Amino acid sequence: MRNWEYCTFNGGTIELEELNMIMDMASPTRSFTYNVKEFPIDFRHENAFKFRDNDYEDARWVKIEDLYMLRNCQHVTLGRNNFTKTQIKDFINYWVNSDIDMFWWMKIGKAEAFDLSDILDGLALLHLEHRRTCLTMAPASKTREKRLLFFSETEITLIMSAWAPGEFKSGRSEEFDMAIRKKEGVMELLMVKKKLELEKKSADEESKERISKRLKRLDKAIKSYGVFFVNGKATLRVPRLK
Repeated sequence: MRNWEYCTFNGGTIELEELNMIMDMASPTRSFTYNVKEFPIDFRHENAFKFRDNDYEDARWVKIEDLYMLRNCQHVTLGRNNFTKTQIKDFINYWVNSDIDMFWWMKIGKAEAFDLSDILDGLALLHLEHRRTCLTMAPASKTREKRLLFFSETEITLIMSAWAPGEFKSGRSEEFDMAIRKKEGVMELLMVKKKLELEKKSADEESKERISKRLKRLDKAIKSYGVFFVNGKATLRVPRLK
């Protein structure tokens, strides 16, 4: 039992003593998947998210604060949960601005209805045309490698992933992936644009004129990447996924 790498439970239940034993052996080289409908609702363990892969079909026992402690996880799945839209928005803001790589891929079930515009408001975003998908960029940090952040949603789930420069890969279409990788440079420009737009709101008239001129130059540079604006939203047309 001490040398295992993957532990998966499908259906049925698990004794609390066994569950604690597994948690005690958590490490960044091990994966734990719990695909059952009922997880002990009051369960707590400091190692619950210290596996490489942390997959819980029933995540109603998970507190949003647990996610703030993620460090270099590869995979996190949280099925049924009790997170509010506001909690998810706050967590995303924390993740975007974190100076470390918290996780590579995460899927969260929606406990209440929302769309990407509800939870990503305030971020510099690049939307993909005709898709419920967008990207942003984390601030530069010497201690964070995966700065390109990808968001996608369905009616019932939110998916987030983080990528180092030039490494984006959806796993479904190389043409699609290459289109994204070629446009990564525009994310830095969109971040500058967002910052200038905020500065302009509180600037004096002279500064507003200067900022406006710079924004025009930025828009021209942004459009050179093939990006266009739809109702003020930076948008990119990409190949259809096969």
